[in-house]
Amino acid sequence: MENILYLGGPNIASEIYNKEYANARICGAEKWRKHLAKFLRQPQFIVWDNSDLVTHEVMGGLKNVYAIGAGKFLIIIVITLHLISNWK
Repeated sequence: MENILYLGGPNIASEIYNKEYANARICGAEKWRKHLAKFLRQPQFIVWDNSDLVTHEVMGGLKNVYAIGAGKFLIIIVITLHLISNWK
């Protein structure tokens, strides 16, 4: 895994293109990571570096699971409130 790098973060391509503030994390082996993070950094695009590639990938996936679960929970609450308000 010495030549694998991961670049990810809570950003949208159009925001980066429009030079809006965005941040990302680059993870992987130190051989390229620090140099690439320094190269990519801009005043409006902050890049942090981290060596823990596996944890970053797992947490990114887990975040998606939480988001889907929260969305389903919200739908259940809205439907329940709608049913209660129409109960006669």
